Amino acid sequence: MSKRLLQIAVVVALVAVAFLLRGRDRLPQTPEDAVSAFFDAAGRGDDDAYLRLVAGQLRESLENTRDQLGTEAFRKDIQRSVAGIKGLAITQSNEARPGTTAIDVEIVFADRNERQRMLLVQTRNGWAITDIDKATMVKPPIPYGTPVFEEPQPDREGAKEQQ
Repeated sequence: MSKRLLQIAVVVALVAVAFLLRGRDRLPQTPEDAVSAFFDAAGRGDDDAYLRLVAGQLRESLENTRDQLGTEAFRKDIQRSVAGIKGLAITQSNEARPGTTAIDVEIVFADRNERQRMLLVQTRNGWAITDIDKATMVKPPIPYGTPVFEEPQPDREGAKEQQ
C-alpha cells in the first residue's frame, strides 16, 4: 500500500513540475508582442527574457557580449539602451516571406525619435527576433511633451465684473 502511495506521489510531483515549466520557453504569439516584450525585458534588465526573445546569430552575438561583459554589466547595458523611452510605434512591414516578418519600430524619446527595422522568424514556440538594423535618428517637428493647444486664459474684464 505505501509503495503504491509513493508512486502516486511521484507522478503527481512530476505532473506539477511539468505544469510549472510548460510555459517557460513560450515566445510571444505575434511579432508585435515579441518586439514589445524585448523592450520590456531590456527595461527590467532581465537578460534571460531578453535573450529568449532573440534567435540565430543575433542571439549568439548577444550571449557573447554577456559573457565578455559579465551578467551584471550586461543587464545594466540593456537597461541603459532603453532608458528615456517615452513610447514605441510598431508597424509591420509588407516585406517578408512566409514564417518571417519585418517590423518597423519608432522609438520615441523626449528630444528625438529613432527608427529601427527588426526581422523576426516564427518558431514552434512563437516569434523571435533574428536581426536588428542600426537605429537612425529623426528630429520630430514638435518635441515630445509639447502642448498642442494653448491653455485658455481667463477673461480679465469678466473677472473684474464678478468681483
